[in-house]
Parts: sequence; structure tokens; C-alpha cells
Amino acid sequence: MGLSGAGGAGHLDPLLYPWDPPVASGVMDGNDFRPLELPTGLDEALAQAGAAPLEARSLVVSIGSNASAAVMRRKFANYPKPVSAVLPLVRGQHHNIAVGHSAHVSKAGYIAAAPYPLLGACTAVWLSWLDDVQLMALDETEPNYRRIQLDGQACPLLADHGERPEEFSLFTSRWGVLTDGDGGQLPFLEQPALFGLLAGSGTGDLLEEGKYVFGGPPELVAEQLAIPAVQAWAREWFRAAGLAAPVDFDGPGAG
Repeated sequence: MGLSGAGGAGHLDPLLYPWDPPVASGVMDGNDFRPLELPTGLDEALAQAGAAPLEARSLVVSIGSNASAAVMRRKFANYPKPVSAVLPLVRGQHHNIAVGHSAHVSKAGYIAAAPYPLLGACTAVWLSWLDDVQLMALDETEPNYRRIQLDGQACPLLADHGERPEEFSLFTSRWGVLTDGDGGQLPFLEQPALFGLLAGSGTGDLLEEGKYVFGGPPELVAEQLAIPAVQAWAREWFRAAGLAAPVDFDGPGAG
């Protein structure tokens, strides 16, 4: 996920997506981020900041740039209503979930992360607890994703401090995830590596089209991908080249 619809996106280099997560579990408070002892430190930090307690917040599994405090600050700042800048971010492990790339290009010119179900997988994620307004602000920035409810039995989630949440939500791509063209989902890659892989994907004219868009220097590729017409082309090309697979979270555990 990324900065779709956020006015501050231009200040972050798309080639460095998903940017840096915190160095340790803790609480974002404005421009500060305080690593904390878990689990009691979270409740104390929220109380000291005059923010809503954990019990009044919604748990969202954060992948991609939503695990970056800098990105979340920008998303909250760009929302038309006042949004608290106090947000817990905690490391976790998510089972039966893997992460690849959404089959679309973001407004800022990168190809964002997207989860998909994969039995037996274990993925490092970040857990964020958002108050009601923060959740509305985050939803506003994710037009290419839908937020679904999962349960901890089908997709077990383990937080750093030992908690195993029973219910939580996750953003899943409306466009599906990128594949290798043979039915296998692409793993999450750095943007230059992903561009290079896509430049060699497709067949016939579709291969030439991909080389034309994705085959240049990464800086120029990202510059092209920031053009709305190219973004629309990319979505269609992913589909036509057989590089987009739907994601089905409607089995056990999906909301």
C-alpha cells in the first residue's frame, strides 16, 4: 500500500518504496517515535499523550508503506479533518499470508505491496491500532484496496509482546497481485528489481510494450509510471499479459 491520494507523495522517492519502518515497536507521536517496552508501555504512552486507549482502537495489519511512520504522518496531515498523530506500531508475524505486488501502479509511480493468502507462509508485518478518525483517514488513501476483516484462527497473528489478536483487518488489492505469467505470484521486490523483471515479461507485442515502459533506467521508469495514462496502460497490460491474478480472501477467516 502507499500514498495514493496523499498530497505529500512527491517528497518520497518512489524507487525507495516502501520506505523505512520503525527500528523497533513503539508509538508515533507527531514527529517523534518512541520505542517502548511491551506490552504495558503502549497503554501508558497513549494515556500520557491524551490519545484513545488500545481498547477503543481498531487493529490493522500494516504492510508496505503503511508501516512507515513518515508515510502515516503524511496521510493523517492530508486528511481534511483533524487527525491525532499518536499511533502505536508494533512488529508482528502473520501466518498463512504472503506479500507480493498489487497489479496496478500508484499515483506516485511505484508498484505497491499487496497481500495474498498462502497456506504455511509466515510474513513479518507491523500492527497499527487506529482510532476512528485515523481509520477513516487511512481508508481515504487506499482507493485501490479494500479493507477486509480476518480472524486469528485462519490467519494467526502474533504481536511482538505475545498477544494473539482474534480479529483484525487487512488491506487487499482490488486489482489482484502480479504473477510470473505461469501462475506463481511474484515475491515482494525492490522497485528497480521489479521493473527489470517486468521488462522481460509478456509475449509478442506485449513483451515489446513491457520492455518499452519498464526496460529503461529505474529513474526514468518511475517518472513514466507517475503519468496517469501510463498507469491506466499498466493495469490493462498486466491483465492482458497474464501477469495479474485475483486474490481470494473469501474463504475461512475473511470478512
